[in-house]
Amino acid sequence: MKSQSSSSSSEQTFVSLQYIDDLRPHHCGYCNTKGSVSVGMSAEKMTIQDYQDLIDRGWRRSGTYLYKPKMNLTCCPLYTIKCDSNKFQLRRSQKNTLKLIKNYLDNKNQHSNKKCNSSRDRESIISNLSNDYILNRINQRKNTVAERIIDLFINFNDFNDLESKKPEEILKIKKLKAKHVRLFKKLLVLKKNDKIKNKEDILRSLKRNPLDSNQDTIENYLTPSNSFQNKLETRLVRSFPPSKEFTESITEEHKVYTKYQTIIHKDKPSECSLAQFKRFLCDSPLLPNSYKGPLNSLDLKRLSKDKNFREDIVGDINSIGYGSFHQQYILNGKIIAVGVLDILNKCVSSVYFFYDPDYQFLNLGTYSALKEIAFVRQISKLDTNIQWYYLGFYVHTCKKMRYKGFYYPSYLLCPEVYTWHPIEECSRLLNANKYSRFAPREKADQTITEDQNQIDNVDNVKIKFDIHGELKFVKFREFCSFLNDEYIPEFKHLVLNYCKLFGKSVSDRIVISF
Repeated sequence: MKSQSSSSSSEQTFVSLQYIDDLRPHHCGYCNTKGSVSVGMSAEKMTIQDYQDLIDRGWRRSGTYLYKPKMNLTCCPLYTIKCDSNKFQLRRSQKNTLKLIKNYLDNKNQHSNKKCNSSRDRESIISNLSNDYILNRINQRKNTVAERIIDLFINFNDFNDLESKKPEEILKIKKLKAKHVRLFKKLLVLKKNDKIKNKEDILRSLKRNPLDSNQDTIENYLTPSNSFQNKLETRLVRSFPPSKEFTESITEEHKVYTKYQTIIHKDKPSECSLAQFKRFLCDSPLLPNSYKGPLNSLDLKRLSKDKNFREDIVGDINSIGYGSFHQQYILNGKIIAVGVLDILNKCVSSVYFFYDPDYQFLNLGTYSALKEIAFVRQISKLDTNIQWYYLGFYVHTCKKMRYKGFYYPSYLLCPEVYTWHPIEECSRLLNANKYSRFAPREKADQTITEDQNQIDNVDNVKIKFDIHGELKFVKFREFCSFLNDEYIPEFKHLVLNYCKLFGKSVSDRIVISF
């Protein structure tokens, strides 16, 4: 029988399925109970486009294993979260982390037990935060003092009150910073002279726009200096297929990984073997050349001369492409941390991050997330389709994992309709119920209320299987002719339920191996 696959089968996705109804709960690392429920599959190969579509339906990978939580059954629902890198706004605590690193590089602060303890204390505080505090932090950027002052002068017309009362009294804030008092007084004069009627008038009248996030960007804090006594650089290396640079540094990476897992996560050294490290964080099913995008044909000579492109943030322009990478953080020639990343056609997806615990006082977890957001912003200059930074899963039931919601603006994926929704809206629902649908149920103009990529018929799904030593590629309806009649319903149930989780677009392209 002739193969039914396309001529370029090497650039297709091949997956092996598990029994769909085997939903026995297993250990959950978030709540430390045996209540985690998910479905999974092994991927022999996977195209960039297929993986992008799958993570947009709640899938994630660990090595070559892909899994999707059963959201309505699992103890800790895992919501896919993404941040818009082009609109990202720094928070004060994030600025402090960037300043901490900068001061350390300039030798203005040193590692001490006091600093390490304060870092651990902060983690303890975060793990005990209330729902209200989390929601307030998420909403912080949408309700800054400057925003409140500006809104006040747009909507408030009682000048007697504005002039007779103190700004703190009107805004109901205990104490205002001097810069906010100055803003209040300036807008009061402009309002009295009838020079402002809306927000645009206000922003035009100010020399510095207090709401302009571009004036305080990550890039400003990441500007390298030759005067620094310590040198911290990032190096991007392709992890799969392994590049020469990656192969030469894997032993050093593995030592940092083992130290991190045994000290931070209390793993046994036997659980951190080189083979386990490779399976978990080095092996990948992603096919780098399966997507033909701008990153595959960069003019490196022109790029090296482009003043708007920050090679120091990217790491190495020669390594840029699609697929799986390790971003190494190298301090004075020594690897102290590694970010595991997938560069896809619409996003950069964070897979894992580990660091040398000796440098825990530098808040490297926060620093790496900010550095990766800056990385996405640079990559988006080369491929404008890439603007999103995927932080993995947001776990609302695990308070110490809610920090992912502090990267504004962020969005959560609806587990039923697979649409994206602002996290501040989702948090209110999650405070009431750990499993929530974010999409509305009632239809309105341009409102999506059901899965737009659903599949009901799997007759044309491609199947690969071996029969008597002969490898065959057929469509599912033909595959059924090789089965005993009693097994057809079981296979149909398996394939259909997985394809519903894949969505129609992936199901039309993917090859299922039996």
